[in-house]
Amino acid sequence: MAFFVLSVATVAWQCFVVALDTQLGGMGRMLHEWHVVAISIANALLLLSPYWLLKRRWRWLVWIPLTLMTLWCLMQLCYCRAYDDLMPWRSLLMTDNVNSTLAASTVSLLRWLDLLIVLPFLALIAVCLLSKRVNGDAGRYRMFLYTLLAVVVTGAFGFLDGTDNYEKRFFHKFSNRDYYAYNGFLPYCTFTLYQSIMQGHVVSEEERARVKRFIAEECPHYEDNAYCSVPDRNLVLIIVESLHTWPIGMDVDGREVTPVLNRLVAGDSVIYAPHVLFQTSHGHSSDAHFIYNTGLAPLLDGVVAVDWGDGNYPTLAAALNGYDCREIICTPGVNWNQNVTARTYGFDTLYTRDDLTAAGAFKRHNGIDDAALTDFAAQLLPSLRQPFFLEMVTMTMHVPYTNGKSRPSWITASDTLTAEARDYLNCVNITDSCIGAFIDELQRLGLRQHTVVAIVSDHTQIYLNRVKGLTDYEWTDDDWGIPLIISGCDTTLRYDPVIGQIDVFPTLLDVMGANAYPWKGLGYSFLRYPVTGAIQPRNMSIIGDSTSMTPHQRQIWDISRLIIIDGKGLPKIDD
Repeated sequence: MAFFVLSVATVAWQCFVVALDTQLGGMGRMLHEWHVVAISIANALLLLSPYWLLKRRWRWLVWIPLTLMTLWCLMQLCYCRAYDDLMPWRSLLMTDNVNSTLAASTVSLLRWLDLLIVLPFLALIAVCLLSKRVNGDAGRYRMFLYTLLAVVVTGAFGFLDGTDNYEKRFFHKFSNRDYYAYNGFLPYCTFTLYQSIMQGHVVSEEERARVKRFIAEECPHYEDNAYCSVPDRNLVLIIVESLHTWPIGMDVDGREVTPVLNRLVAGDSVIYAPHVLFQTSHGHSSDAHFIYNTGLAPLLDGVVAVDWGDGNYPTLAAALNGYDCREIICTPGVNWNQNVTARTYGFDTLYTRDDLTAAGAFKRHNGIDDAALTDFAAQLLPSLRQPFFLEMVTMTMHVPYTNGKSRPSWITASDTLTAEARDYLNCVNITDSCIGAFIDELQRLGLRQHTVVAIVSDHTQIYLNRVKGLTDYEWTDDDWGIPLIISGCDTTLRYDPVIGQIDVFPTLLDVMGANAYPWKGLGYSFLRYPVTGAIQPRNMSIIGDSTSMTPHQRQIWDISRLIIIDGKGLPKIDD
């Protein structure tokens, strides 16, 4: 009996810590969340209740769920720090992405607080090793029934927390961490498994008709190129890992962190949108690549690049009809299934880490990813047939910020910043200089005047509140924005309202004069429409100002989901 009680206490505590750390405001909220304590106890009791149905010689099997639960809780704490949500079950099957980069990133996300998950489990092991008492088999069915009764009592206490909307609580599309905090581990498992199964359902003719109707009635169908006076410009799209807006224009000890980006945003023929809302989901970086290349929204509970990477999607490369389309990445092609998605997104050639290594780019730049990337791209420029579309995906600003992927600078020597801020801003400065070297090469080759350089970020990394010394839960709108910079276009514009990543695709079509392509994406070009807000997909909240576009913006996630899982790709707009 004592072992069972200690096991329940261990699992309940672990569940409670995950809820606090990922959703409820941290351990400082512990004394205010008693209904979550009760829900955690109820879930632990129910999870371990089969213990009483096992004969004594088989009760060692209880260590299996105890061990798996400890690993699951640790994994979710790390995952949520990177992805702002709990990991969906489908992501557990993504073994192709297990590599040294992932391992190093995971280790960098661990904190001393995570010992709260491990230590109770280790203490339970110690108690069992020191104890010689062995429980018999008598009364085990009675104990099982008592355990179920305790589940009912504690569960009822936990669910009586003042809410009167139980339908919303159990069935509303929360983020995973919201649903977990509201309902506990086992309801969360049941609901998310159901969602995963539903992702694979066959799209009905009624749903397909709904998609066609939405595209015909809600999506723009203009064909003019009013925002592009020079056709067939080259396009360089640089997707920068983890770039926030707040470092742009920032000084550290009197020196600019981003001198190249500063010059770009202050220049002419530049569109600058500093308040782009990241709308990635569990695909994180790969979701951003998907959004920018297709104009579609990612899955809310899954990874498009892995589960549906070979779909038949509309693409930016297809809109740039006749272009020489190349993509360069710093990672192996198997990461995020990029060997497949590069073809899906319409690129003629993908250059991976192997190509950069073979060309000696890493050796020339002491292993710094973004220096090798931009060097390789610069060497490639003379061989490209014009007009060309070159997409580059940076890596230096990906955690962890180890010495092997960066170099010391005046930023790392500064005593005015936290260690985390120094490491991040140092990598921002490195990437900024690498972009500058590439733009200089465009200029030297005489390509700059006929090339649009678009710089976007994939997602957030370190909010400004952390640099200010505030907690993860104390942040304002200015702390989280990611930038969009389009240089070499016909328009000079600083666009301060909030836009979404989904709005980048149609804006690029406008800039490139590619509106003959019938698909304009599920967002809006802010050159044409007064976009002043965007939807955060994790909880469908509006960031920025509520506009008349909001009903459309709320629908695009389900419309996009149907397009992704249809298998037949995008319906023809003129159907």
